[in-house]
Amino acid sequence: MDLFSLFQAQIPTTTNKLLIAFSGGLDSTALLSLVKKLSEKRPHLSLRAIHIHHGLSPNADTWTAHCQQLCKQFAIPLIIEKVKVEMHDGIEAGAREARYQAISTHIQPDEYLVTAHHLNDQTETFFLALKRGAGLQGLGAMQKESQLFGMPILRPLLSFSRNELEDYVQQENLSWIEDESNQDNHYDRNFLRNQILPELRQRWGHFDHAVQRAAQHCFEQQQLINELLQDCFEQHLLDDPKQFLLVNFLDYSSQKQTALLRMWLAKNQIAMPTQVQLMHIIDDVIKA
Repeated sequence: MDLFSLFQAQIPTTTNKLLIAFSGGLDSTALLSLVKKLSEKRPHLSLRAIHIHHGLSPNADTWTAHCQQLCKQFAIPLIIEKVKVEMHDGIEAGAREARYQAISTHIQPDEYLVTAHHLNDQTETFFLALKRGAGLQGLGAMQKESQLFGMPILRPLLSFSRNELEDYVQQENLSWIEDESNQDNHYDRNFLRNQILPELRQRWGHFDHAVQRAAQHCFEQQQLINELLQDCFEQHLLDDPKQFLLVNFLDYSSQKQTALLRMWLAKNQIAMPTQVQLMHIIDDVIKA
């Protein structure tokens, strides 16, 4: 089965509106082309693309012009949004937050944000979570559908490798941009991508698929825990989702306390703290 046939099965037939996150790189170029082909088979599908100009590279204006040209070729409306990146938590985190915050101001009701995250990205995300000492929630990595910054996210390329996407883009005779910062191994993700993971893939050919299965197992175990705790969790909820009722909370085991707090933080879409930070919340705030 060809790549497009596999791809179209990843987009629910009930979906009507897609906003494509388009950087102009290889991955998002493949995504843009595949979604355009899909719209020809599903005429009801409404497409838009958005390009975030971070202003971090001297080539940023050139990248924007490239994206405009390709979207014009595909007859897909393109939104250009310039952002200011705050560096408080590092450039990677700052750029990510600025990007999604900007996108959230443009997304329409019933519209999915579609991103080009692929199988290799999933492996990197899993390893970064492992480095942080993340629990099941973090090791669950990325899912095909999720919520982020209050937006519904669709990642239809998660089962495709970067090599498969590169083959597709070359077959379609499409050009893409290369971000020079991708070669800077000062960034953790680039260090993994350029130095660590190639060795593992050379040793174990199906390594990315094994990591994907492990991430899925973690996600499913976290979902099971949430399901088992749901009745208890609801007893601590108030009309205001930002409030958490503490009655009887300290009677639970420490494991149950941290699990309930994680569920509450996830419900409010707050970045997940470390285990040490959670224990500080319990010992220094709740028990105070």
